[in-house]
Amino acid sequence: MANEGALQEAQAQLAELIKAAKIGNIIPIRLPGQLEAIEALLAKAEEQHAEEMQKRAAAPDLEAYMKDQAAFLSHAVHELRTPMTSIRGYADMLNTPAMGELNDMQKQFLDTIRTNARRMESLLSDVSIINKLRANNLRLNQKMDMFKNIAMMIEKQMRPYAEELKRTLTFDIPQGLPLLTVDSELLTIALNKLVENAIRYSPEETGTVKVTGAAAGSDLVITIADNGIGITPEDLAQLGTLYFRSENEAVRAYKGSGTGIPIAYGLIELMGGSVSVESTVDVGTTFTIMLKGMT
Repeated sequence: MANEGALQEAQAQLAELIKAAKIGNIIPIRLPGQLEAIEALLAKAEEQHAEEMQKRAAAPDLEAYMKDQAAFLSHAVHELRTPMTSIRGYADMLNTPAMGELNDMQKQFLDTIRTNARRMESLLSDVSIINKLRANNLRLNQKMDMFKNIAMMIEKQMRPYAEELKRTLTFDIPQGLPLLTVDSELLTIALNKLVENAIRYSPEETGTVKVTGAAAGSDLVITIADNGIGITPEDLAQLGTLYFRSENEAVRAYKGSGTGIPIAYGLIELMGGSVSVESTVDVGTTFTIMLKGMT
């Protein structure tokens, strides 16, 4: 420890003084100075010990800290999900004909409640996934599956969003692609994040997003290409950084938390895959995902 030097020196000087006293070799005129020196060394040792303890308190064991944080966030997400589910449930119930006719202002308020409840639930889901990824305790439920099935789930979930924003979403999934051993649900979540971004940042009416599957030997190559706003080299360098959002006005026009791309990257890497991206400003962006197929 850092304080051992001062403490050992104080102990040595004290031992020398005691030895001198036993043989009657103490020099009275020097005694006060000797005692003051020992006292100073002990004070220094105590100060160093306090600093050491403070450093340890400020920098706790990282693994224990991450576990504590993961447990806290998991509990917080669970506690927040319950009231959000209740809020959305009551909002949906109020929107049914059985509850009576609503005026335009009431409909607008109700839509706002439902939209924000869904957004909060999505955010809580993202926080939960990020928390598990960072704590290394996200368990995969891997099984054999075809990418065609996963693509169908993506289309089902993302097509309403594409239609809402007036974008064209297409899929090119040929027969004979390599079979996968993956967690289909988590892979769908990851790819949905990329497709959602592509839809969001493509031009209205003329925006197109295409999801393609292809074989590269025994591996599967998935591309998600759009003709959107593109990404600057500076922003590309930050892509995947948690909570990062571009300063581009088109990006800031949509509410976001900067969790989508990091989640996509984290989940794909967890399943042994890789992600690369090419982009040109005002031309579009293409994400390429490589996944190992069954051999």
